[in-house]
Amino acid sequence: MKQGVEGGLFMGATNTGFQKTAWSISPARRHRIWCFVVYALLIVLLSAIVVVPSTVSAETGRGYLDLSGGYKTGDFGTPTTSSLYYLSSAIGYVAPRYDVSATVPYLSLTNKTGGATASESGPGDVILRGGRLLVPEGHGGFSFDGALAVKLPTADKNKGLGTGETDYGAFLSVHQRFDKTKLSLLSGYIKVGEPSSVTYNDIYLYGIGISQIINNTELYTSFEGRRAMVPGQKNPQEINVGFFHALNSDYAIKGGAFSGLNKGGPDFGLALGFVRWF
Repeated sequence: MKQGVEGGLFMGATNTGFQKTAWSISPARRHRIWCFVVYALLIVLLSAIVVVPSTVSAETGRGYLDLSGGYKTGDFGTPTTSSLYYLSSAIGYVAPRYDVSATVPYLSLTNKTGGATASESGPGDVILRGGRLLVPEGHGGFSFDGALAVKLPTADKNKGLGTGETDYGAFLSVHQRFDKTKLSLLSGYIKVGEPSSVTYNDIYLYGIGISQIINNTELYTSFEGRRAMVPGQKNPQEINVGFFHALNSDYAIKGGAFSGLNKGGPDFGLALGFVRWF
């Protein structure tokens, strides 16, 4: 499996129009709403361990195009419910010892408080990612890999779709395979860029996942947790499930869902994607 940045990296910031309508709430609660779009980013970065079965990659390496879409919603324990729809396109290259990718999302965010609604849409922040297999899988089934990612502030912060700051992430994953079953442990750190008007925590994260290959399909489930980005907010935890199915050597489909276990992050979300190898 390959831990990756799929579906985009989403960072959110308050928008002037929102402050006048749906976000007419206390600064502490407003910061919690800011987190909604940011946690969409983190779910992507952590998101279980993105699976790319060996049946769809060549020993010499292959390029791919990934088209995905999804939905996430939550209220973070505040009177405001946020709903995010997104589309993303990613182009990347996977080789036996490394992989690289660039992801560009398009976002549509709606916030509802009582009878007031505020919506914005537009391009999101671009994600650049590189991963490296540090210890190849041997006869014992053990492997170890790492990845670096950067979020470029390309989203319009005046629309509330980006903070206008750059974020950096570093991740390590340990895997142990037992025949067609794989157990994975994930850890990571995200250096969060801070707008001048907001104080954010840098984020430490962890996760454990298990996957099973059945013919051309890989199924996975994981538990993930992380430090809250906003000081004083509850640390998010969630459960993820998903699949990656190779239709043939050139095409694949994937999908997933998550459920938040506390009010630290979004309540739930769904995603579906299509992969073309070349």
